[in-house]
Amino acid sequence: MTAMQVASLVLLLPAFGVAMWRDINVGLVTMPLALVVAAAAGIAPEEVVKHFPGGIVLLIIGVMYLFAHARESGAIDLVVGWAVRLCGRRIWLMPWTMFLLSAVISGVGTLPSATVAITLPLALRMARTHGIPVTLMAVIALAGGGAGGFSPVAPWTKIVDEAVAGAGIAYSPWALFALVTGLQLVLAVVAFLAFGGLRLLRSDSERRAAEREVGQVVRGAAPMSTYQLCSLLGLGVFVVSAFAFDVDVATVGLVLGALLHAVFRPDGKRVVSGLPWNVILLTTGVLLYVGVLDDLGTLDRIAAGLEHVSSQVLAVLAVLFLGTIFATFESSTVAVLSITAPVAVAAIPAGASGAVMTGIVAALCVSVSSVAVSPFHLGGALAVANSEEAEQSRVLRMLLLWSLGAALVVPLATLLVPLAAGL
Repeated sequence: MTAMQVASLVLLLPAFGVAMWRDINVGLVTMPLALVVAAAAGIAPEEVVKHFPGGIVLLIIGVMYLFAHARESGAIDLVVGWAVRLCGRRIWLMPWTMFLLSAVISGVGTLPSATVAITLPLALRMARTHGIPVTLMAVIALAGGGAGGFSPVAPWTKIVDEAVAGAGIAYSPWALFALVTGLQLVLAVVAFLAFGGLRLLRSDSERRAAEREVGQVVRGAAPMSTYQLCSLLGLGVFVVSAFAFDVDVATVGLVLGALLHAVFRPDGKRVVSGLPWNVILLTTGVLLYVGVLDDLGTLDRIAAGLEHVSSQVLAVLAVLFLGTIFATFESSTVAVLSITAPVAVAAIPAGASGAVMTGIVAALCVSVSSVAVSPFHLGGALAVANSEEAEQSRVLRMLLLWSLGAALVVPLATLLVPLAAGL
């Protein structure tokens, strides 16, 4: 590894440290740092700008623009009330309802990023209304999306299929789906216990508050205003477009948001100020830096170093850690899987069984998706964006700590799966 590649990795530590110490948006630190590192390496600024995550930025704006109308019209309040009524007094059941909903939507083939865009704003609105910790709700809902993302018909699974096909080893997509779902469920249970789930189980006062809220919502649900109805219809079109058709989610959100804005004329300043500009800055800055790492060949160099690992178990563990490191800072799980899945397959010993193959791939998939709660991912970014302004910094820190903890612990825990299969 060259001195420049080493420096590009080492500089990340003080960058994040300064950002958290001085309460600066991380994107405003990594953005200039990316340009400085690129200049030192002889990379033109125009090449750095090519890594601007336009698709993610448009997706965040489009989704939040549409949901801003649902919030302004009161339509989200109605949906939350209906969901609360289904859960009854069992507030603790709400996160698991969102886990199941996210898993089903991703499981039929929707990209988890689209699933997150559909379910997370609603889930966090529900959390704020009923005193559920935002971090708890976000981690459990995202775990559901990650579980469904590896169903046999999901795009993420297709990436794994292509990587495995070249190895000539049979593996079971259904076993992969079952293993990933089970492991994601374990992570969700840990999050439930770690972020205050037991308090929800014990809190009679919150259950009584839920009963009162149900009564208020039901009584106030009629008559529904035209703005509320159209906002709900817009959400329905948004879901169907992401669920059944190959339509860009950002485009749907922006078009529907603009139509609702033109017809019902809500307070424009409130709508625009509600868009998550701080999250957009954070995402842009970090992904520009990741792009510079890619240009320098730092990420490829790390992957190439795995070829010199002698122990098969250590090689697999190194791949799992590699996946979580990439996924912590790279917002595209598709990109991370595309890079790490072939490396994982290459680490599989000759003559290995399909069970070992399935176990290694499942461990990699869970390791990579377990850090999707990072604020540098769409899910984590939306979680921060949908938090109250006063608690956004705290939610960001909690999600970052959870994702870093997952990056350290999950690879070691999931390694038990291929070991049990005979690695």
